[in-house]
Amino acid sequence: MTRIPLRTALVVSALAVGLSACQSASPEPEASSGSVSSLGTASGKTTGAVYVTGAKADEDPCARVVSAIGYLGLSLRPAGQEEAQHWDGDVRGRFGYLRGTLAMYGPHLPASASASVATIDGLADTLSRADTAGSRRTDLLRRYRKASDAVLTACGRS
Repeated sequence: MTRIPLRTALVVSALAVGLSACQSASPEPEASSGSVSSLGTASGKTTGAVYVTGAKADEDPCARVVSAIGYLGLSLRPAGQEEAQHWDGDVRGRFGYLRGTLAMYGPHLPASASASVATIDGLADTLSRADTAGSRRTDLLRRYRKASDAVLTACGRS
């Protein structure tokens, strides 16, 4: 009889459980009046996929975008300290979250915010990537701050 070391048996068991969990069919989401799989418009037509967990079509676009800007701001150094900003996965991920929020709610913001939304999206795309050169990040962050301030102003929250 061949003996399997306990450690090997435990690892194999854990892998088997993990693999079976990954392969099991995920339940279909239950339809409810509060859940959507895409952002709707006033006409009831959908405009795209949900990029933000918990997003609902009837939410105030300004409130969602202002919240995402604030969420990112929690991980940023204060204005004037851009050179000291750390660019870890948290900061880059929050720029990615902001992009998803803009994809869903940006088109529904006041028209005066549209150029700034496009600017933020491009900057956030670059700043969310790990391969963006550190020498570029300081200027890009300053440009992001100006554009996000313009969106906050357009939403009446400066």
